[in-house]
Amino acid sequence: MKAFKITLLAALISSPLAAENIDKTWELGVFGDYIKSSTNKDARTDWNQIEAGKSIGIDLQKIINDYWDVRIELAKTRYDVINGNDKDYGTRAGIDAIYKLEDSDLYVFAGVKRFNNVKSYNAVNIGAGYNFQVSDRLSFYTEAAIYKDVDYGFIDQGVKLGLKYAFGDVEQAPVIAKPTPAVQPVVAKVLDSDNDGVADSIDRCANTPATVKVDSKGCTLYSEHAVEIKLNIAFANNSSIVQPALVDDIRRLADFMKEYTATSVEIEGHSSATGADDYNLMLSQKRADAVKSILINKFNIEASRLTSKGYGESQLLSTETTRTANQLNRRVVAKIATSAKKIVTK
Repeated sequence: MKAFKITLLAALISSPLAAENIDKTWELGVFGDYIKSSTNKDARTDWNQIEAGKSIGIDLQKIINDYWDVRIELAKTRYDVINGNDKDYGTRAGIDAIYKLEDSDLYVFAGVKRFNNVKSYNAVNIGAGYNFQVSDRLSFYTEAAIYKDVDYGFIDQGVKLGLKYAFGDVEQAPVIAKPTPAVQPVVAKVLDSDNDGVADSIDRCANTPATVKVDSKGCTLYSEHAVEIKLNIAFANNSSIVQPALVDDIRRLADFMKEYTATSVEIEGHSSATGADDYNLMLSQKRADAVKSILINKFNIEASRLTSKGYGESQLLSTETTRTANQLNRRVVAKIATSAKKIVTK
């Protein structure tokens, strides 16, 4: 069998570093494949002693739901004929039904094809493939298939490597409105030696700075307000590795704890409902521990201020079993709320 090399050139569309949630509807792919004709053909003159073929093609895939897709493909193939001493060209077109295995990048497919080369014939095919996700929209895929010629009875084999781009809307994150600061009452200015608006006769805090507000007794006025921060880190399926792009979110939590040194936090790990309960509980604990480790080792937060606990699948955000629901449930969350006291300035 001759070595077969495929070169694919694709335009990569730049995307944000932070991950997007894409509601995929269509996928457009380009591919190269290698077709090994039945060994019974290469000795037959009526088949022009056809051997192997190398193809390039395109396919269009409709996303039906989390488990099923439908795909049409068109390819042009260059075959070795006359015992490899000549070349001949042919085409292949057809349709496949694709079943995606749950929480996996593996899939299986079956379909029908029309081959036009030395002879024209119909074939049924089965195969399996694997997706290598590059980004939310871009992925490589590889497949192996068997083609059963229903007209002449031969069996061909094929392997494929391709690149595909997903179309669909981006699910926008909700916008959180900033709290409106409280409006402080205007204190009527009166004559006094430190010019703080409180008469000397009732001023219990002399020489207060002119830039700060004071209470009715002439003392510095402090405001106390609630402050909080939330953390939500998403994880890939069956993984407890924090993506580098999400470390800045953990940095925000660390900065908050450094500013408010009396705070502590429980880091909660969660999983999707897929899989055994004991395994999900262990995986959620590993996710919580991973975030805790980054806070301690990278951002120097004292371990005594941190606790981590895995909740497994006991606190699902969505009870559905779709891929989108599983992505939503695979997370680590944390929340700190405290009060802050600061001088009220004029």
